Amino acid sequence: MFLKEKIFILIAVLATIPWIFSFLLSIHHPPYLATLISGIAVVSAAFLLSWAAETAEKDLPRSLSLAVVAILAVLPEYAVDLYFTWMAGKVGGAYVHYAAANMTGANRLLLGVGWSLVAILSMLKFRKREIVLDEGIRLEFFILFIASLYCFLIPLKGYISLVDSLVLIFIFIFYLYTATKAKKEEFEAVGVPAYLCCFPAVKRRLSVIFLFIFSGFVILISVEAFAEGLIKTARIFGIDEFLMVQWIAPLASESPEFIVAIYFIRRLRTTASFNTLVSSKVNQWTLLVGCLALIYSISLCAPSSLPLDERQKEEFLLTAAQSLLGVAIIINLRFSFLEAISLLTLFLLQFVYQSVEMRYLLSFAYIVLAVPIIIAHRSEIWRSYRYVVELLR
Repeated sequence: MFLKEKIFILIAVLATIPWIFSFLLSIHHPPYLATLISGIAVVSAAFLLSWAAETAEKDLPRSLSLAVVAILAVLPEYAVDLYFTWMAGKVGGAYVHYAAANMTGANRLLLGVGWSLVAILSMLKFRKREIVLDEGIRLEFFILFIASLYCFLIPLKGYISLVDSLVLIFIFIFYLYTATKAKKEEFEAVGVPAYLCCFPAVKRRLSVIFLFIFSGFVILISVEAFAEGLIKTARIFGIDEFLMVQWIAPLASESPEFIVAIYFIRRLRTTASFNTLVSSKVNQWTLLVGCLALIYSISLCAPSSLPLDERQKEEFLLTAAQSLLGVAIIINLRFSFLEAISLLTLFLLQFVYQSVEMRYLLSFAYIVLAVPIIIAHRSEIWRSYRYVVELLR
């Protein structure tokens, strides 16, 4: 019984061993090999972390479990991005660009590929032309709407300030607090968490604590090698370092979320699957962005704003515009096949034509598509607002 789950845990743990030994024994690898080994360790630790976080819901109060899961689920992405931000304060130079690049890449990948892929797979699974989202998604919609509107100010200013950090972190805390008031579906562990939940209480809790500590340790010792290895590998093979940091790093750190979402679809839990990715988007578009100026200031040992050059302002504007379209798509709690294909196509177009003009054109396209939809369904914004107010009563 649970043989498959035991094998999954074993594979995830064994996959971290090569880098643990390399780190402890100070074994130096070529950059591309160090990136591969440490990247595999980060992804494996992310799976262990997500399994532990889900299992913890059985023992923790609901509000506390929400806080734990919300933070830990995206810890690998935070670790990579905040490493670049920390180095931006200590070293400066290109690291300032990498901090914003990693964040915008992670956000656009999550929405452009994650949302689209989950919606398309769900429609194919159920043979429908659209999916209907649960009423509970109104909270995430409202928070994402507010955060997206606010984030348009950042590329206009050309920097992420500590004021921006305070506002965005406050929005995230408000979201987390409100989420504790929402009616949630009963805890139903599947896969590895279901196996762990079968343990006696003491053994289960000790297992969860061990997985938290072990995963955190692996991520901590891997993130620098993974981040630096990406940059050095790009230089060796003549690849644009900015693009490597923007897309390859987030692809590795976001992969567990994608796999979990697809797994939920296989379990016929479409709402849970989509909610996972929408919640992650809210998390990264508020808390992650908000942490950048804060970590940069701590690294500099002085209050400071994280500057954005012209390229970063373009990337940030494109990310904010894409977020606005994402908000427009889920405003009526429906996601059609055409909307999913459009979201995916617009995301992929940025790789076909990589130019300043294309980034501005795509930003314009996202906004032009989003605004009429939001205006046409503006009553849904009021309904979502009332939904949030009701939760707070």
